[in-house]
Amino acid sequence: MNTDQAYYGRGFKKSISDTHSWRTVDNSSKFITSVLQPNFKVLDVGSGPGSITLDLAKNYLTKGGSVIGVEPTQELIDTANKLKESTEPQLDNVKFQLGSIYELPFEDNTFDLVHSHQVVIHLQDPIKGLQELARVTKPGGYVAVKDADLDSIITSPEKYTILKEYYVQKAKNATSTDRKAGRRLREKAIKAGYKPENISTSQSYWLLADDHARKKQWAELAINRIKNGGEILFPTDAKKNEEMCNEAIAKWHEWVDDEASLFSISHFEIIYKKL
Repeated sequence: MNTDQAYYGRGFKKSISDTHSWRTVDNSSKFITSVLQPNFKVLDVGSGPGSITLDLAKNYLTKGGSVIGVEPTQELIDTANKLKESTEPQLDNVKFQLGSIYELPFEDNTFDLVHSHQVVIHLQDPIKGLQELARVTKPGGYVAVKDADLDSIITSPEKYTILKEYYVQKAKNATSTDRKAGRRLREKAIKAGYKPENISTSQSYWLLADDHARKKQWAELAINRIKNGGEILFPTDAKKNEEMCNEAIAKWHEWVDDEASLFSISHFEIIYKKL
């Protein structure tokens, strides 16, 4: 049996959702702009704290377009609505509602574009999820999906390897996180029935190196998540769990002010045109 919200399987934690709150179309979903039109009806599945969804509504869907953000967790819907009210209360072309990727509350062939950012990576049944995304997409419309590839994380200098190891170990213990989700995304889409000739595959990355303010923001969010997110690395070894968490926190503090340090995560994207 699939859990609607495996990502927050231990309960909603704001320190986890906060690590997604900096995301915009430009820094996280730019790949969709090659097909996105300002009059599109868009569904954002797994919209999290709502920052990408609101960016779409304000800056991209400017000629009659609209967007709905969907999450299976009420706390995330509340978080997104609070962000809207505090930053973009005037927007009338965006809303957030409860819904599971496994059973989206919409009719077949409803949306011009269905977007899902870093969601399939966490699904217990990614094939079923991808099939649902395609079901609610109109003929001639697009499914746009992006997943990270955690096994492809690069840290430098070598003394910061623990920062990658932390992400990988956390994924190993998660309910369903796929550490190689990015590179497997096209394969999963084909298994879900997407026609290979209608899939466009691309690759991008987040690179933290030159911008100290950006590095500081990332590290602070990561540290807060380690301290307060309740994520378990070693379920049967509390001491080992504490030691790795403490080491990662210490290295994030050191990494921020190291002018030679960098951190990079590779992502893969697909745009599928439904015919």
